[in-house]
Amino acid sequence: MTEPIKSILMAAALFTGGLFIAEPAAQAQPAVSTAKPADTLGTIQTTVVKTIGADAKTVHVTSNGSVLIVARINSPMNDTTHEGRNNEAKVIAAIAAKEIGSEPKFAKVSTIRVEYSVHAAPATKSKIVDSVEFRKGPDGVFDFHQT
Repeated sequence: MTEPIKSILMAAALFTGGLFIAEPAAQAQPAVSTAKPADTLGTIQTTVVKTIGADAKTVHVTSNGSVLIVARINSPMNDTTHEGRNNEAKVIAAIAAKEIGSEPKFAKVSTIRVEYSVHAAPATKSKIVDSVEFRKGPDGVFDFHQT
């Protein structure tokens, strides 16, 4: 099973609360440090990596105060459909929303953005393949935003 297909199926299963059982090789997860990250952004990155089975180098989490960005850099999802990236982004946004929910330093975050980008080489400009946003509603819940 190819990596993009595994990612889509895993994300869909996680998002719907279903159980996804595949061939044993597909269940193997990359080695990730079990040490607790010192901050919330690190916790988000670690949880995303474990949940979707991503390589840690492809997940970067940043915040500018009002927008929290989870960047999927050089991800196999870059070669899938917009709908496939939407499904993975929904799983990622749920993780991020849960982690920042009770943190006072993230109270002003109004948008969670999952960006899929290509970085060709160091010191070169990256290209954004797709961006999926979730906006905080009056109820405090981050809702999928469609344009």
